[in-house]
Amino acid sequence: MRFVLQSSGQEIHLPEGRFVIGRAETCQLALDDPLVSRNHAALVVTQETVTLEDLGSRNGVKVNGERVEGRRLLALGDALAIGSREFKLSKRTDLTGETLVQVPTQRMPPFGLMGMLADKALALGRGDEAERLLSPQLDQFLGDLVAGRASSLQMVAPACHYALEIAATTGSPRWLDFVFRVHAALKAPCPQDIVDRLYAIVRKVKQPNLTDYRVYLATLHERQTDFGPAERFLLGRLEGLESVMLR
Repeated sequence: MRFVLQSSGQEIHLPEGRFVIGRAETCQLALDDPLVSRNHAALVVTQETVTLEDLGSRNGVKVNGERVEGRRLLALGDALAIGSREFKLSKRTDLTGETLVQVPTQRMPPFGLMGMLADKALALGRGDEAERLLSPQLDQFLGDLVAGRASSLQMVAPACHYALEIAATTGSPRWLDFVFRVHAALKAPCPQDIVDRLYAIVRKVKQPNLTDYRVYLATLHERQTDFGPAERFLLGRLEGLESVMLR
């Protein structure tokens, strides 16, 4: 028997041996999800069985809604929850030969299923629904970043993108603060595209809170002697946001 994980219309083939799932690039299935540990869980696959092992992950692994401690032998149809991702163990039915090649690292989209659902909600103007879907992941990502815990820098752009789109559709100032706090933790000016988006949506936000914005500017001012021309230009544009926010 050959096994696959099904998720969001995708089939991920499981080769025999040890198949590691986590956020690290070295994992066989690398997930861009702040709720997932670098080496989160492993599947030990044989011709007849699949055994799940939690690798000491912070948020754990659930099978059919029940948290797994240590190892567990899986059955076909079992539902696995790892971070915000959900998978179903199934058998592979499209066998064309007996040689099984080790699969390369596979990646799910940033924020996975929740991100895809949030994209659909935002496209329909349902910012409150997107906020409900993504708030736990965004809050944990920010918490990890502020605390200096390992966090993928590749997640900064998609996290800020979602925060700004939610702010634009809900008018909530919380998500502007999120962007300022993320970049204060990085001690860097926001990229040009984020600055442009901030100018575009700041008037849609109800009563912007200047506290996190001013803390962020103070962080940048402490480092501005190290900035090059491009960074100084971005700092100037960020400083100009205050007059727009006060209107």
